[in-house]
Amino acid sequence: MKMKLSSSLRRSKGKSTTTTTTKAASYEGDLKSAIEAVRMASKLCRRSQQQLKQKGVVKKDDSYASPVTVADLGAQAIVCAYLGQSAPVVAEEDTVFLRSEKGTELRNRVVELVNGTLDKPMSESEILDAIDVGRSKGGATGRHWVLDPIDGTRGFVANRQYAIALALLDKGEPVLGVLGCPNLSLENEDLDGGRDSKGGGYLFLAEKERGAFAVGIEDPEEAPRRIAVNEVEAAEAVYMESVESLHSDHAFARKVAETSGIKIEPVRLDSQVKYGVIASGKASAFMRFPDLSYKEWIWDHAAGAIIMSEAGGVVTDSTGKKLDFSKGRILNNETGIVAAPPKLHKKLIESIKALKQ
Repeated sequence: MKMKLSSSLRRSKGKSTTTTTTKAASYEGDLKSAIEAVRMASKLCRRSQQQLKQKGVVKKDDSYASPVTVADLGAQAIVCAYLGQSAPVVAEEDTVFLRSEKGTELRNRVVELVNGTLDKPMSESEILDAIDVGRSKGGATGRHWVLDPIDGTRGFVANRQYAIALALLDKGEPVLGVLGCPNLSLENEDLDGGRDSKGGGYLFLAEKERGAFAVGIEDPEEAPRRIAVNEVEAAEAVYMESVESLHSDHAFARKVAETSGIKIEPVRLDSQVKYGVIASGKASAFMRFPDLSYKEWIWDHAAGAIIMSEAGGVVTDSTGKKLDFSKGRILNNETGIVAAPPKLHKKLIESIKALKQ
């Protein structure tokens, strides 16, 4: 299925004709591929959620802290297959367990789910090989796709929010991002209430110096609409944080919010959906202060960061330093993450510094 890109996606903001042509030649084709890949992976994830109601979650092994669902592996296979050999892929999953004897049941279910989603079936070996395309180590040279096939596993299993998160890095910098948010309805007052009766679900997308956009996840003919952060006074701001307390120190975030003048209770959502919600102007900020033992990966933030930035927001660590995605698979960030419109972001960073003195 092909998706129409609106004319606004092809125009750089305030740039010359020569610059526009160069930018379009660099990333427009990549953006089209990314949109199609994430749209199809979102279709697979919705199909899998229906199956989870009857079959539950399959774990790779009891020693793994987080369950790996059939959809995690199936979504990675589909995205990597769609991307082909356009650039190396840094992704979360591998096939070590799938290729083992103990992984036979899970392997069969992955193959069944993938081929139940695609119009043209893939062989078992093609699916396993596609998953293993994601073994790149990343780095500061060349281009790398960065994929989290299901960001927010617990949200996915509980039928809350989750995202298929795909970004393109060029020399370690995010230049393109697509977030597939199949359960999100921006029209619902309860953002974690799931999609509406019409289907719902959104794709958020951005390309460097082109702006950020949102579009319904189901209609490939729908034209994307431009989105932007909403800069409001602190007293009117709504900040977001992770559902899981391991992912963020909620008590410290509350102190930062109060010091900054934020009075409204936080909204807690799983996954990078938070970036899309803030980029759409439906919330004001995202703060994340993980435990020092919690490891951040580049796929946890790459897509959301470029979408937020292109929507006019600022994304940094809690000291105000730009996130560095060029050091490999791990995001070397021990201080936390703050994302907000410029004025509010500055205020939050100042509050953090004051509280840590």
